[in-house]
Amino acid sequence: MAETAKGKRQEYTTDFIEADIGKVSFLGNLHIDNIMTALIAMGAEIWTDRRRIRILESLLAKKGVNRDMVEQYVPTAEEEAAWKTEREVLVDRMFGQFARQTDEFDVTSAFKKK
Repeated sequence: MAETAKGKRQEYTTDFIEADIGKVSFLGNLHIDNIMTALIAMGAEIWTDRRRIRILESLLAKKGVNRDMVEQYVPTAEEEAAWKTEREVLVDRMFGQFARQTDEFDVTSAFKKK
């Protein structure tokens, strides 16, 4: 029981219950779920990047940087290393769902004839 200014009152709490979302199939087949999750992630990534690129192009054009200057740019070794790390994070976010373990439950049960 907790102590308050008015005295003792009973409180109800419980420990955190971890969800088992990794063992659920929303579309009837885990493989289809994985494809849809990756597709949604790819769409979000593409739109976010396109919007950001449009903003950057507008800002750069106002400062005198044109498309040819961008196309001719050669990154440094440090930039290449940083971009490689960012790329790996992106690939994991978009395609990591395909690494989900399927051996814990029947991934084709929704398509079996009853």
